This record gives sequence, C-alpha cells and structure tokens, in this order.
Amino acid sequence: MLWTKLATLFRATAHDAEQAVIDANALRILDQEIRDAAAGVRDATRELTALMAREIQDRRALDVAERRIAEHEGYARKCLEKGDETLALEIAASIAAAEQDRDRHRSSLDACGRHIARLRLDIGKADSRIGELKRELAAARSRASLQRAEGLVARHAGGAQSALAAAEETLARMREQQTDRADRLAAARQLEAEADGSALKDKLRAAGIADPATASAQAVLTRLKAGMAGGASPASA
Repeated sequence: MLWTKLATLFRATAHDAEQAVIDANALRILDQEIRDAAAGVRDATRELTALMAREIQDRRALDVAERRIAEHEGYARKCLEKGDETLALEIAASIAAAEQDRDRHRSSLDACGRHIARLRLDIGKADSRIGELKRELAAARSRASLQRAEGLVARHAGGAQSALAAAEETLARMREQQTDRADRLAAARQLEAEADGSALKDKLRAAGIADPATASAQAVLTRLKAGMAGGASPASA
C-alpha cells in the first residue's frame, strides 16, 4: 500500500513538473504549433495543386476520348453505308475502347472535383484559424510584455518605498538622538549649577532670603548718579 502511494505521488510530482515547464513555455509552444499547422496547410496546398493538375490532365484526356469516339462513329457509319460490316466492327471495337477511356476519365474527374472542393474548404478554414491564432499569439505576447513591465515597475516602486521607509526611520533615529543629546546637556548644566551652589543661591535670592547678587557696573553707575543728585539738593538750598 505504501509503495503504491509513493508511486502515485512520484507520478503526480512528475506531471506537475511537466505541466510547470509547459506553462512556463506556453508562448513558445503555441508559436511552434502554429508553425506546424501552417506547414500542414502548405502540404495540403501542394496536394491540392497536384490534384488540380491531375484534373486538367483528365479533362484533356476526356476531350481526346470524346473526339475519338465522334470521329470513329463517323467512320463506322460510312462503312455501314458501304456495307463493309467487317471494317465497321473493327471501328466499333475502337469506339468501345475510347468509351471506356472516356468513362474512366469522367470518374477520375468527379473524384478529383470532390477531393479538390473538400481540400479547398479545409485549407480555407485552416488558413482562417491560423490567422486567428497568430493574432491571439500576438495579443498574448503583448500581454506578457505588459505584465513583465508592470512587474518591473512594481519591483522598482517597492524598492523606492523601501528606501523611503529606511530614510524616514534613519531621520527619526537622528531626531531621537539629537533630542537625547540636548536633554543630556541640560541635565549636565543643572548638575553643574547644583554642584557650585549657584542654583540654590538663585532660589534664595528669588525668595528674598539671601543677599542680592553683586551689582553690575551699570547698576553701580546708576546708584552713584542717584547719590550725587541727592547730595546736591541740600547745598543749593
């Protein structure tokens, strides 16, 4: 039972492989089959030509036999008119042979005519079908070319989309790294301020607890001007 199943599986696998090869080369196979059919039509056309030549020959021989019959019938009548039945009988034998030739050529002509008519019909149908197959083959080739082109476009578009996705991913990663770097720098400055006490002093000054920060030169100059203006007022009084 097992070996039977394995043998069946092997045959099925072989058939699938053969069918895959046939499907992959369908256009080539169809093209060759059309050429084979065209070759068959050419052979049939040569046979038709030979039959038509035979028909011409049989018609020519029929004409000869009919003329011979008419001519010898005239000779036989003249012999009978003269009472020469012996010669008339000899001529009648010649007429009988000519009539046999005539009948044979007529039969051959009838057979050739039927065969020629059948071949003409078959060749006409085959030519028409071959023309249709050639048009269908051309259309199939066009569709195959279009499908290959669409496949290339799809692959290229897919590659472009993949590249764009990769670029966007890289950009997002760069932004993340830059944001992380900025956060790290801010955190480092905060730690540095806390280490030298400046951050705490700023908080105490803001609360009004610690002495204000050292005045700037502009602040000192402003204060001196204010003092000079205040001292000058009593003297002038």
